[in-house]
Amino acid sequence: MGDTTHHIIGLSGGKDSTATLLLARDRLPKNSIQPVFVDTGNEHPATYAYLDYLERQLSIQVTHLKPDFTADMADKRRYIAQDRRTGRDKRGVKLRWSNRRKREALAELHPTGNPFLDLCLTKGMFPTNRRRFCTDFLKTRVFVGFVDDLVQSRKKVIIWQGIRRDESDKRKNAKLFERVGPGFYYFRPLIHWSEKDVFQCIADHGLNPNPLYQSVGRVGCAPCIYSNKKDLRALFQSEHGPATLDKIRDWEQRVARASKTGKAVFFQGKQLAGAHLGEVHPLVFYQRHSIDAIQHWASKPTRFVGEDWDNFEFEQESVCSSEWGLCE
Repeated sequence: MGDTTHHIIGLSGGKDSTATLLLARDRLPKNSIQPVFVDTGNEHPATYAYLDYLERQLSIQVTHLKPDFTADMADKRRYIAQDRRTGRDKRGVKLRWSNRRKREALAELHPTGNPFLDLCLTKGMFPTNRRRFCTDFLKTRVFVGFVDDLVQSRKKVIIWQGIRRDESDKRKNAKLFERVGPGFYYFRPLIHWSEKDVFQCIADHGLNPNPLYQSVGRVGCAPCIYSNKKDLRALFQSEHGPATLDKIRDWEQRVARASKTGKAVFFQGKQLAGAHLGEVHPLVFYQRHSIDAIQHWASKPTRFVGEDWDNFEFEQESVCSSEWGLCE
């Protein structure tokens, strides 16, 4: 791993990627390291502040990447404007956009500069556990494109990934070093580490971890579609809670206007109403899954129709993760 090798560290602001960056700094010349942060537009303010903290403490510069959906949104506008379909789908829903839905969607479909919102406007929905397009479009594709440009320039590139085998079944067989293609490799220095080892590494370097760990288990989008009740309660009760609620309320209204149904909620993939969408009336489902209903649910134990909401999938730990180590 000489100076001619370009070392990319996928930096999320979380503990694992921070420890990975510190190991790279210990072993390599500073000018061969490039920390890269992919900004979704839905990050917690504390994470942006923590990246600034790392830059100051380590005397490094973090490369910030941001996806752009301007072209995708233009394609979606053309598709909606030209929609002339007839008939209904298998559920009996009309295939063609109504004239009212067309007018509202075309008025809303303009780039905002926020990648997360622009992606959801283009999709006409928020990501769900079944259609989790957020990580792919907001992080992976941007990062892969950046790395591919380096590889095409004939540089030897090693991606340092903050992945641990004890995180999940998906990662339990991760390799320490892996060749992806000519001049392109993955290196995963933390695969044998525990969570305790990671925090100890950060402390041994005289640094503090992201302050979000004082109240949440994982650092990522704020909120993430996989957020559990504990994390949501901490987020909504923090100093950033009111601004977060305002943000998601606004996003829900805007994405609803850009959708074919005229309805959208951030946490559509969860079952807080006791049923999937389609098993209860849509008005009931969307009312019970709006961000204000989610905030009410997260604030205290609540029972509905004889069921304890705390026992639903939403109470499970967050599981969103990227194979590139971009989300933690």
